[in-house]
Amino acid sequence: MSRNRIETLHIMTKSLFTLLSIILIASATLVAQDQTAAITAYNEARELAQGKDYSAAIDKYTEAIEIASQLGQEGEDIKNRSEKQIPKLYFTIAVDAFNEFRGGPSLEKLDAAIALFIQSEEIGVNSGDTDVQRKSTSVLAQLNYQKGLMLFKREMFVESEVALDEAIRINPNYAKAYYQKALVHKKNSPQDVYGIMSWYDQAIATAIRMNDSEVERKANQSAHGDLLFRGAKAIEAGNLTQAIEFLQSSLDYFSESADSYYRLAEASNKQTRYNDAVRYSEQALDLETGGNTDKAKIFFELGLANQMLGNKGEACSAYESASYGSFKQPSEYKMEFELKCESTRP
Repeated sequence: MSRNRIETLHIMTKSLFTLLSIILIASATLVAQDQTAAITAYNEARELAQGKDYSAAIDKYTEAIEIASQLGQEGEDIKNRSEKQIPKLYFTIAVDAFNEFRGGPSLEKLDAAIALFIQSEEIGVNSGDTDVQRKSTSVLAQLNYQKGLMLFKREMFVESEVALDEAIRINPNYAKAYYQKALVHKKNSPQDVYGIMSWYDQAIATAIRMNDSEVERKANQSAHGDLLFRGAKAIEAGNLTQAIEFLQSSLDYFSESADSYYRLAEASNKQTRYNDAVRYSEQALDLETGGNTDKAKIFFELGLANQMLGNKGEACSAYESASYGSFKQPSEYKMEFELKCESTRP
């Protein structure tokens, strides 16, 4: 090869090396600039978050992620740090909305808070932030329960039931929601006794499982009271078989109910089941903790049952004990004119 050709190749090689060096330096400079930009965006995002400008902070963290994503391995730290902050900020925004609702409750504010927690929950799922997801889900159950209560108080019973259904869907272990659902269902479907009792039963079972003694007590009390009331109304309407079914079921929720046993005695007397009436009356008297006036109605049913069975002595004794308050006059009439009890003789 000629000397001139060798020198030409040498010059070309040197020029190529110089060009490559320039390109590498330029690339390194650009990477450094981009890395600086990513760090700057991240720091600005932190400052915005500290200043409680959460939406702007999310935008700035997103900008930091976009810049860092172009840096490959060099940008991984900033990218990861930024991605971890965004779900927490969405949750904080939702919490602020909830606090605003608590400061001045309204359905509009409540719906706004629910929407933001739904967004927070979705961000938690998509980002893999299980803590944000879990906390958002928990609050959503509470907010839907709260919405159900507010709608119930406004007598918007259908809408209330929908909100409570959502609370239960989110948290199947929400005993209070089951209890409130029973109260709302009673308003929406007052004749659906089976459905109402089913919700009370679910409230009780859930409360026992979750050690919520307050809900367990209230649900048992409400279920008992509802069935006792229906039983009394059925007696008034002459539906004695149904009355006895209601009253016997009421004892499943409060087995020591003097009122339930009294009403069972009353219904049994009307059905001419006098032995049953005697048994129920005696159970009611064993459980009744009130005074003579409270016991008078029970003694009257006991007297009537014994009278119809031909047990004069027991009937007279019962009627004498029934001679208080509003039962005084009818009891004395039976003793004096129907049974001619010894105590009424001159």
